[in-house]
Amino acid sequence: MIRRLFAGFLLLSVLLIAGPPLWYAVFPADPAPDLPAPGSRVVLSSGVGINLVEAGVGRPVLLLHGLPGCAYDWRALVPELADRGYRAIAIDRSGYGHSDPNPAGDYSVRRNADEVIELMERMDLEDVVLVGWSYGGATSTVVAARRPERLGQLVLIGTGGPEGPDDTPPEPNAVMRAFYSEPVMRWRSAVPPLARGLIQLLSVQAYSENPMPDWWVPGLLANFKSWHTLLTYRGEMFGLDVEDGFDYAEIRVPTLLLHGDDDRLAPIGIARYLVTQIPGAELIETAGGSHMLPVLQAANLADQIARFAPASVPEEEAGIDETPPPESDPDPTDA
Repeated sequence: MIRRLFAGFLLLSVLLIAGPPLWYAVFPADPAPDLPAPGSRVVLSSGVGINLVEAGVGRPVLLLHGLPGCAYDWRALVPELADRGYRAIAIDRSGYGHSDPNPAGDYSVRRNADEVIELMERMDLEDVVLVGWSYGGATSTVVAARRPERLGQLVLIGTGGPEGPDDTPPEPNAVMRAFYSEPVMRWRSAVPPLARGLIQLLSVQAYSENPMPDWWVPGLLANFKSWHTLLTYRGEMFGLDVEDGFDYAEIRVPTLLLHGDDDRLAPIGIARYLVTQIPGAELIETAGGSHMLPVLQAANLADQIARFAPASVPEEEAGIDETPPPESDPDPTDA
């Protein structure tokens, strides 16, 4: 009797594990959507190609997405910045979107910052307004501390970071490590409805249960079509420390923090702590705002960026003398 029960349990387990992938192998679900077309490409010294999309002309604004994410997450903010006189440049961090994976398998904030610094150098970007969202905010703080001469201002939106001096990211427990193990990740990828459901659940939290645009979930599904993107996502999630011994007081670039007080992925406590640590930083809290301010409040964010980091120097600050020239003496030959 016990053997029969064990055999039945084993058979049921095999069916539950192997059945869904086999079903969708025989009866495929609708294919995942594709990302929008790639933009231009910058190849770094590591051989990694970085995809970037841009719009507008003028002062450069470099936009760093979060975890997970891609350049196309900024699609609402990019045209708003372009309309205000900026050259808005959104990149796919390596491992995401149309960018190449990092061949060294290094998913640290330090490596992300190194790539952004090299990208600015190769593109010869100066007086940059560096805008980091979520994980991109953590990366941006390291860039600002290392290369302040390249930046004009730093803007952190729903940034990742500590909520206090003793706050450190928790170590992934056994359940999390199992959930993101390679076999389980491959199994989830082979069951499209499950993958979509998990992305939908994550998105509901990101938007704090506010309505999300129709393109959001398909965009995440398109981003996760690449296996290296799943590995990058897992690697960055398991290594969220900014840098060993990083001191926010080293940031000497004028800094603006924009944060929603209903952010369920990066709590408002992060911004409230960082504003006390970054010299001269300014914090603007959005009442009821979620983690998705660049999507839901793009025009407002563009206005805040334009106020804090003007696209052009006002004439009175540029030293332009508007006093009309004195009238010249009459030409004696006219007499």
